[in-house]
Amino acid sequence: MSFSEVVELPAGDIVVKMLPSEAKMPEDLPHGAPELKVPENIDDFYILVSEDKSNKCLPLALKLIDAGEGKLKPGETLWINLTEHRIEADLEGARMTIAPEGQTVSKAPLPDSGYYRAEFSYQLNGEGELQRMTEQSWWHDAKSRHLGFIQDTGGKHPKVYFYRDFR
Repeated sequence: MSFSEVVELPAGDIVVKMLPSEAKMPEDLPHGAPELKVPENIDDFYILVSEDKSNKCLPLALKLIDAGEGKLKPGETLWINLTEHRIEADLEGARMTIAPEGQTVSKAPLPDSGYYRAEFSYQLNGEGELQRMTEQSWWHDAKSRHLGFIQDTGGKHPKVYFYRDFR
């Protein structure tokens, strides 16, 4: 995963399309290209790009993640669960649950930058006993916003990906 440069967008509602090749004229836009509608009132967001094998034009899907109006403050983490499993976590003593295909924001695990304990478990398809995914020591940057993704990888259990947004 990577973050692009911050892009200033024109005022008003906009539509972002991802194309297999550059289109010089509007009539050259291929039908069915992945697109994302961004309402005028959203001023800070991420675009999550993921695989969509059903899209014949370009096998990608675009998802808008609204991070504006104080929804994600420095030190906080936006968690996005891309699985069918219920996720539970203990972040330095603060418990958190993320519904299947849901998202939530966790407060800063520490008041200042430093290492903290992160423990994750999942409940297969939202049912049955919790199964441990990982327990690690992670770095918390009190000045950055963070994004965490839980994703199936085809392995024994889902995987957690954690990124800092330094901007």
